[in-house]
Amino acid sequence: MQITLAKTIEVPQAWMAKDEAVVYFGYQQHKSLFQKLLKEFKEHKDFKEGYRLVTSNLPIINIQLFDNFLVWRAANKYKR
Repeated sequence: MQITLAKTIEVPQAWMAKDEAVVYFGYQQHKSLFQKLLKEFKEHKDFKEGYRLVTSNLPIINIQLFDNFLVWRAANKYKR
């Protein structure tokens, strides 16, 4: 008889649908602001690879890259 033991590790989700990202980042009451941020995110040369339009109705976002974008944006908000 053979017994195999394995440990399950939790892997953080890398990509998320736009509607899920709105909830994840806490913009449920500010969807228009989230849309504005997302537009800036997908047009920025350093962050645009974090946005994918899989189908015409399902954009997905790289969560870590979008979080990095928000940190970058907060640090550079007065430099524009």
